[in-house]
Amino acid sequence: MKRLLLALMTGALVVAPARAQTVPETSPAARVEPAYRRTPQLRVDPFRHVLTPRWGMVFSVGAFGSNNALSAADIRALVFLENQDSLLISDILNAIGLIPLGKDALLDAQAEAGVYLGGPLGGHLSLGLSYQGRGYGSFVVDREMVSLLLEGNAAQQQFSVGDTKAGGLATQEIGAHAMVRLGPLGSEDGVHMSVGAGGRYLLPIAYGEERTLLEDAQVLVSGQLVSANVDIQAAHTPNVQFAGRGSGIAMDFLLRMDWPTSGVYFEGLLGNIGKVTIDQVERRRLTFNVNSTDIQEIADSLEAVEFAVQDTVDGLSVTLPRFVRFSGGAWANRILQLDMSATVPLGGDFQIPLAVDLWSTWRLVPAVPLRLGLVLGGSTGIGYTAGIGVETRNLLLQVMGGSFGGWFNDAKGAAARFELGVFF
Repeated sequence: MKRLLLALMTGALVVAPARAQTVPETSPAARVEPAYRRTPQLRVDPFRHVLTPRWGMVFSVGAFGSNNALSAADIRALVFLENQDSLLISDILNAIGLIPLGKDALLDAQAEAGVYLGGPLGGHLSLGLSYQGRGYGSFVVDREMVSLLLEGNAAQQQFSVGDTKAGGLATQEIGAHAMVRLGPLGSEDGVHMSVGAGGRYLLPIAYGEERTLLEDAQVLVSGQLVSANVDIQAAHTPNVQFAGRGSGIAMDFLLRMDWPTSGVYFEGLLGNIGKVTIDQVERRRLTFNVNSTDIQEIADSLEAVEFAVQDTVDGLSVTLPRFVRFSGGAWANRILQLDMSATVPLGGDFQIPLAVDLWSTWRLVPAVPLRLGLVLGGSTGIGYTAGIGVETRNLLLQVMGGSFGGWFNDAKGAAARFELGVFF
């Protein structure tokens, strides 16, 4: 009996550490270099070039835009008719008819281009410096105005202008981001934690916006009576200027946890937290009041109305489109990695709708990664992404693209990114 108990105790001592280390330290997942674990994507990423394996310089340009009504084929047809001076009111009404009933008409876009210098400083710190230009744009027509254009006044007679607005902002930015890497924590196979923070100094280049001033502007269409009280303000910088037009600060934060031996990671990114103050903004105002049953009188009133210069102001504050992105992924070896992220808007001007990205990276040839993915949500529904790259010790090349809401001619949005870099 003593020998049996001794054998059981010895077996327990051998099995216990084996269970604690469910994946051996020499697993294929653990041999994947850290630089390959954070794969690129099409969306804005302020830490994109901080976690590089060696010091290097990367040039990157990317853009994406989408709407919820017109496909690429529809837009080309309207542009062709306009160039031929053949665009009719009926064509515009047909295009408006493509807006989903009960939804706002939406258009959003972002673009960036810049140069990034970054790399590791020792085993636990990475630093990235950037100089870039960035642009934002958005256009929203309230769903009640869309209903008036689509259905007329058959279902209702009173319509709210609501949050109808359009605008754009262009900035140049100088940034610095740092990443501290800790771990493994707890054991040799424990979590590797990365904590990142950084900021960008912004200089506004150009700005423009049009929006309604009345909180509850109404349009009444009843029988032959048309009654409207609309007050619109347009604010814009009269020209493009690269200095002397205000400034701003934006902050970015990142927390990432990797389990290399298991091939799993989770990441949270809080980005674009800040405001920009713009000087020399010219404000114009348009006030339109009509209450008539005479269609000709209404047409004459619309023809005569114009924006009047109101004033020029300094210190106009614009809140940047804040977002939080939750990401996770898994890899078994260097050949295949699966990633997923959800980008959630947190308010601000020019914000992008909630979207979920799923993508896979295939390294059948180690130096030539292939990427395929899906986009869910946004303003277009389902989208598709693809990319190819060349990654060697001294060269980085990435080409990626996306078709949102359909393929090619049926697409209601598109995205593209090109990156070229060298490592020292």
